Amino acid sequence: MSYNLSNDAEPPPGPIPAGISAANLVRVRNGSLALLVALLLILILWWTRSIYTDWLWFEHLGYRSVFTKILILKTWLFLAGALVAGVAIGLNLYMAMRYSMGASTLSIPRDTFRLLWASIVATAAVTVLIVAAVFGTAASGRWETLLLYFNKLSFGVSDAQFGLDTSFYVVTLGLLNFVQGWTLALLITVTLASLTLYVAVYSLRGIGFLLAPRLLKHMAVIGLFLMLTIAGGHAINVYELVLSDNGVVFGATYADIHARMPVYWLLTGIAMLAALGFGVSIFFGGLRFMAGAFSLWVIMVLLAGLAYPALFQRFQVQPNEFERERPYILRNITATRAAYQLDQLQVVPFQSTPKLDARAVEQSQSTLDNIRLWDLQPLQDAYNQLQFMELYYNFLNMDWDRYTVNNRKLQVLVAARELNPENLPPDAQNWVNQKLQYTHGFGIAMSPATGFTPGEGRPEFLLQDIPIRGEFPVQRPELYYGESPVEFVIVNSELPEVDPREEAQHYEGDGGVALTSGLRRFAYASQFADVNILLSDQITPDSRIQYRKQIRDRVSTIAPFLKLDRDPYPVLDNAGKLFWLQDAYTVSGRFPYSTPFDERFNYIRNSVKVVVDAYNGSVDFYVIEP
Repeated sequence: MSYNLSNDAEPPPGPIPAGISAANLVRVRNGSLALLVALLLILILWWTRSIYTDWLWFEHLGYRSVFTKILILKTWLFLAGALVAGVAIGLNLYMAMRYSMGASTLSIPRDTFRLLWASIVATAAVTVLIVAAVFGTAASGRWETLLLYFNKLSFGVSDAQFGLDTSFYVVTLGLLNFVQGWTLALLITVTLASLTLYVAVYSLRGIGFLLAPRLLKHMAVIGLFLMLTIAGGHAINVYELVLSDNGVVFGATYADIHARMPVYWLLTGIAMLAALGFGVSIFFGGLRFMAGAFSLWVIMVLLAGLAYPALFQRFQVQPNEFERERPYILRNITATRAAYQLDQLQVVPFQSTPKLDARAVEQSQSTLDNIRLWDLQPLQDAYNQLQFMELYYNFLNMDWDRYTVNNRKLQVLVAARELNPENLPPDAQNWVNQKLQYTHGFGIAMSPATGFTPGEGRPEFLLQDIPIRGEFPVQRPELYYGESPVEFVIVNSELPEVDPREEAQHYEGDGGVALTSGLRRFAYASQFADVNILLSDQITPDSRIQYRKQIRDRVSTIAPFLKLDRDPYPVLDNAGKLFWLQDAYTVSGRFPYSTPFDERFNYIRNSVKVVVDAYNGSVDFYVIEP
């Protein structure tokens, strides 16, 4: 029995496989559709919940405009990427399906044949959706690159090779790289999906893979765009040479300029010539032009792109390497100094004292008083032994700062007494204790960098104990935000919070998202996979859920484009309030000729200081170097 798939050409005879049960195919189809619908529903609900809780979190901090700007940009990028990818894959699969249709010689029941055909069509449709979602997500994930491009400013510094402003390499070239790579990946996906569909339809028709004229013309069209995209990649690689690490120093060196750059321009021309070969095949058909054009490009990549630069380096550069590379080493030194702002250092003559006497020591007493004698780790151990005060507190790390004590500026060491609910006794390790009652740390301890108690060798504390006593007033010692890895707590519940001063404590600030409705409780129960948030009768409409309590996590969520210092440190202001200070940097790994630090970045500025209120969790950014 034969079935016609509405193509003009009759296929050659082919093998006849055994029959396939139509009932089994129906069950597979229905089960697959049900699973797909369930997965889509779960993804939609998860995405909606994530957006809702993030919106609540950004709004309560006063950064709703930041969230909406990022969300709108990511949404538009996803839709644009998904639309382009969906149209590209959908149009090509439609062409592949149409060009591969024809009469079938398979001896199978009509219902089975129809289900097989419907399965191919359904698989093609699902492929379109998946490819659109994947490429839309990839485009959405580069929102920072596009936002940076729309807001780019001139660096005022040009590269030594092409004379282009540094912003071209830091911003524009990065965006071009992504667009070229995204397009190339899409075209490769389209090629593989189209060929797979040809094979599937040919198999349903009972014939082997056939290089039919329409298939060849279809592949020629894809190949034309593929080679043009590759040509664009070669042209981009020319400018990427100033970010090359092939030579003796970072940046374009002698072999890059005199060998790789001409080769990249040559490969650009050959790729465009190959695209022309694919274009000719569209009109004249046949495999000859396509195979010849693609083979020429592959051969030139192997010979000119790989072999020639290596041979040039070996026989032209290495015999006289220092003289060849001298100008490029100087470029690297100049660019590296500028990228790390080392070119702004001022050299000041230092008048050394050849002889150190008692008078010189007396005149340098303030310097001697601030020479740090305490090592951080032993001091942290001492703090945790002498000042933890309760089992559920500890000092996670030490920081140093300067405070004025008795009209003298002293270097001090300071640490925050933070909550560690894991240290509670086993019988107290329950949800109510960990989420509703043990909610915050308490105050800081401080000691001079040079002070020891006589006879004992302990720190001489400037701030100590609970209640806190010492040289400075601390008006609000509770630490609801810090460095402790507590996932979330809920404050202002029906239960009082545990306070080391043995007072009934309820949170009086506005930190955290108010749980004013069942919807909010349900959303956060889903986010933290904790049904107690929804079911607990201790939670009231006045309760607030505090999460992203760690300083670095809090700051990076608002400003993911900043690189954060590993160690935020506590600061006590003149009014006795505790804050956390976080250093934030603008960095890039795309500064021409500058040597990267630890292979992560080659440009850095300490552009932003971030202040986080330890009680309310408010986050304020201060730009100190635009």
